[in-house]
Amino acid sequence: MKPEFDYHRFIDNAMVVETAEQLEAFFKRAEGSDIIALDVESAGFYRYYSRVNLIQIATRAEAAIIDPQKIKDFSSFQKFAASSSCIWLFHGGDYDISMLARDLEIYIPRMFDTRKAAEFLGQRELGLRALTEKYLGFTLDKRLQRCDWSRRPLTPAMKEYGLLDAVCLVPIFDFMVRELDDLGRLDWTMQECEYIARASREVSPPKRNPYAFRIKGSSRLSPRSLAVLRSVWELREKIAERQDRASFMLLSNQALLEIARQIPRTVSGLSVIKHIGRDFLNRYGQDLQAAIREGIESDLTDLEPPPRPRERHELLNAWEGELAKALREIRDEVAGRLQIPAPVLAPTHALYDLAKLRPETMGQLVQSEILHEWQARQLGDGFLAVLQQEPPQKIRKSRRRRRRPI
Repeated sequence: MKPEFDYHRFIDNAMVVETAEQLEAFFKRAEGSDIIALDVESAGFYRYYSRVNLIQIATRAEAAIIDPQKIKDFSSFQKFAASSSCIWLFHGGDYDISMLARDLEIYIPRMFDTRKAAEFLGQRELGLRALTEKYLGFTLDKRLQRCDWSRRPLTPAMKEYGLLDAVCLVPIFDFMVRELDDLGRLDWTMQECEYIARASREVSPPKRNPYAFRIKGSSRLSPRSLAVLRSVWELREKIAERQDRASFMLLSNQALLEIARQIPRTVSGLSVIKHIGRDFLNRYGQDLQAAIREGIESDLTDLEPPPRPRERHELLNAWEGELAKALREIRDEVAGRLQIPAPVLAPTHALYDLAKLRPETMGQLVQSEILHEWQARQLGDGFLAVLQQEPPQKIRKSRRRRRRPI
């Protein structure tokens, strides 16, 4: 039984950083730190735009809350992240890293993800709450998980909840590093974390889905009702975007479906739909009527999404399918022996890509970058024994024809 971690010395003395000068002073004090823990809060459940609303940060010496709503100049944070050699600690950090890059142009170069580390340690419970119980001897209170982090002023409970998620990562990191090192898996973890950080920094903004109006329950609508649904859904999105409020808080999906089914032509017709709030109807009743008319008069085109792209396994011929099956069996056996999740050892899509490419040497396997280097070293001998097999004569001939220069 590990002694309970005393987090009060961090929480009780934590400051709220609200100016660029305070931010610069914090990172001046953080110079020379070997690790810095970071956690980001957004209000995506309540707002149309999911953005960084709060940053909790901790070193071995102190903790602080950084308020992006107050600070306009993050250059000291940007410069520190670019120049410091410290390891940044996250739990499930891909989303946080991408938000920091997208919203604040802060690029995290080197990170350690405690969730990924828990996978390499063969742990079944991967949440931060489970890790604090295992390593620090207390349970995190997650009642504020769905809190509106865009709200100001911050309550003492909000401050403590946010800070704990960062403060706890520091001692958890120390415990995990020792365990990973004992198992010879620390290098594997750092390699995976490097890939996570790189992919998260380079993430592109999501593209608008023109078929997002196809919500649950819409498959039973007629084409005309689908056209009406599309129009009123687009109206709701415009209003939500303008107000920066979550769409469902303005008008529920159930209300959209009822409007599409009934296609009411008048405000009185809309008023009998119980899922439409009175305030919304008073403000936007005429706009709803216009959207319904637009749906009634619109062409019944582009209502169905295009056929989904074929999956990787569907693009394999029979021989390649057999190779992928053999690779999966080897992966599952090795993963079981190492007691780590099979997709961590090699994602299934990588098996299909290898069956298609068929590298024949360890050098080719590593250079293909289908697997990360540590994965290739663990699986290479078994995989290459499968991939070096000669295909049936018919397949071999067709493969030569595909490779012939045009």
